[in-house]
Amino acid sequence: MIEAKFKISPLILIILITASLFLIPSVCAAQNPKVLFDETGPYGKYYTIYSVGPYGASSFAALLQKDGMEVSRLTDPPVTSEKLKGYDVLVVMAPERNYTDSEITAIKDFVKNGGGLLLLGDNWGIEDGDENYAFNGLAQSFGVSYADNLVVEDTQHYILFSDYVKVVDVKSSPVTANVSEFYYLKGTYLKNTGSSDVLASSDADSWADSYTLTEEGFSQDNRVKESGEASGPLSLVSAMDYGNGRVVFMGAVGSYVNSWIYRTNGWKLGLNSVNWLAGRPVPSEYEAAGLIPYSVAEMEYKIALMVILTLAIILGIVLAARRYGNGFSGQIKTIKNWKYNSLIVVNLLFAIGAALIFIPPNLYLFDITNPDMYDPNFAYLIISVVALSLFFIGVVLYNLLARNRMIPEYSYINMGILLFFAGLTFIFEDVFFIMDVQFYSLMSLTLLIPLIVNLWIIRNYGPNLVIEGKEFDRLKKISVKSLPYELQPHYTNSAYIGEGGFGRVFKATGKNNRDVAIKIPKSFDKRSEKTFITEVSNWIHLDHPNIVKLYDFKILPIPYIEMEFCDGRLEKGMKTREEAIYIVYEIAKGLEYAHSKNIIHGDVKLSNIMIRNGVYKISDWGLSKLKLDESVTMSGATPQYAAPEQISIEFGKADERTDIYQLGNVFYELLTGRLPFEGEISQIYNSILQTEPTLPSKINSNAEPVESIVMKCLSKRKDERYSSMTELLKELRKHMPPDETALLP
Repeated sequence: MIEAKFKISPLILIILITASLFLIPSVCAAQNPKVLFDETGPYGKYYTIYSVGPYGASSFAALLQKDGMEVSRLTDPPVTSEKLKGYDVLVVMAPERNYTDSEITAIKDFVKNGGGLLLLGDNWGIEDGDENYAFNGLAQSFGVSYADNLVVEDTQHYILFSDYVKVVDVKSSPVTANVSEFYYLKGTYLKNTGSSDVLASSDADSWADSYTLTEEGFSQDNRVKESGEASGPLSLVSAMDYGNGRVVFMGAVGSYVNSWIYRTNGWKLGLNSVNWLAGRPVPSEYEAAGLIPYSVAEMEYKIALMVILTLAIILGIVLAARRYGNGFSGQIKTIKNWKYNSLIVVNLLFAIGAALIFIPPNLYLFDITNPDMYDPNFAYLIISVVALSLFFIGVVLYNLLARNRMIPEYSYINMGILLFFAGLTFIFEDVFFIMDVQFYSLMSLTLLIPLIVNLWIIRNYGPNLVIEGKEFDRLKKISVKSLPYELQPHYTNSAYIGEGGFGRVFKATGKNNRDVAIKIPKSFDKRSEKTFITEVSNWIHLDHPNIVKLYDFKILPIPYIEMEFCDGRLEKGMKTREEAIYIVYEIAKGLEYAHSKNIIHGDVKLSNIMIRNGVYKISDWGLSKLKLDESVTMSGATPQYAAPEQISIEFGKADERTDIYQLGNVFYELLTGRLPFEGEISQIYNSILQTEPTLPSKINSNAEPVESIVMKCLSKRKDERYSSMTELLKELRKHMPPDETALLP
């Protein structure tokens, strides 16, 4: 018995193995359905599983493959039983051709013998007066027909700026499992559902809007219901059993044509349909099976990237704006006329380039008769980008032409717009349908070049462009006693005050009813041009109570400076020792601040000391120098106040101690009522270089307590003077009354 058992067991084992050879393929087939896409139409490139066009099936095919199905395509007509052999489901996605009777028979036999057919219609391929357009003959063979001229519209659920209608009338079935709503892409609907079971319909207030065929193509009427147009509800999805197989009929439902960009459940309809057609159980939740499609599964990630990109661009613009918020930080230089004209051309090229890159595509993106380019969503994005870019470049050109100004913020904003567009298209490259979306993205980045040129100009020449040889032309015609007419619209109550060696000064009421002093150069040679630009470059950065404030300046329509209006200049004449010490102390504080900014005044004198509300302020920084490294070259100082190093190179280069020498001259003059050296210029220069000044106490005995301070400031050699304004201020404090030093910083 035992031996017999051993003889039976191998037999049973062989039988089981043999049976498994037949069972395993069938089990595998049940677990891994084979899906065939029919792409035999003349426009297969529009409807191929390998395309990413708006009417392509690549997203659908990818989901099927992710679900473990084998996906193939049929590209050569005719459709025959032999070509369908071995497949479980046939997907027909508007191949834009009519099927022959033999092809219809082959497909019906395929379904009757257990196959599944997913028939997805749309409104393309309409032949005038032919209701059997596209594959309607195939649909009619199953007792179903598609309407031939229609797009479903819905005033309540229609999505603005798109061709999608929200569908909420969904019947529970395996095909609609876990789908309570989806989006319907413009296309056809089921005119006759026959014996099929309607699974989804549009709302009762919807209708089928007609398309009119013209020589230019299809044109859509206004979205208003007209006579003869079908009223809702309109059948959109239906299913039926046929022989041993099944058929699902759909209009152009967004689940197959990229509607996932609206985060709908439409993609589930496709997976549910194929699973049901293949006789495969429909999963209760695709999420649990890891079948969330790309745009749903990774949309949060892409949105996060978009938010990060947006915040980074905004932060960059804000930081750039803040960097230039207080004005140009460099030395203003004149710009050659050809460079200025080239800059205008560069910005015009930006505008032309933006128009050429962004506007022509919209002729195709809104063309509904061109399915491989039709993409209104991308078109609206392009329109927004080009509109904003042209607006801001228009502002740049206006300021450049009308005001000779280059405002950096506008170039930064345009940079942000272009970078946002490029980043958005790369992040959501599968959302926008056209094949060349990245090409447009890369082309848009070439527009950064003119913007970089703008910023380079600002960095090197300042935001206020001074065109060499042009900026002083108007000065030749200016009246001596009246404010130029170009400035009169901006100022009121103007009055002529006087003039100095450099320019004329007017008092006027400016912005916020503030009294200001307006200084206009009276000469227009190269030397005065350089002096004016230097004064503006350095003065604009100085903000201290003891420095006359520069409010604004312009190069065009004429060069001028708007500055703080003061009560008057410091009058000549001997002052009390206490008053002299106080005045010098106040001016020294202003100069100390300027030196901390590496700016040397170079022309400290009594007439440059102004008074406003009892506060002494140093003005006129026309000879100021920005100290680089350890020395600067300086000339042009008022002879009576010049330091030895400003006259002869034997005494070295000018630096902070040059201002100390000149302030010593002012101190001497306040204490004695006269300057250390007087006479002809040649005599003054010779005395400055070789002669020691008369001691102040010899002229005014009250000057004796501070005489050593004055004489140290007036030392011929810089090394013998105070090393800094800070050291001088410390020494002056020792000679100030206690009640004043208590209030000093």
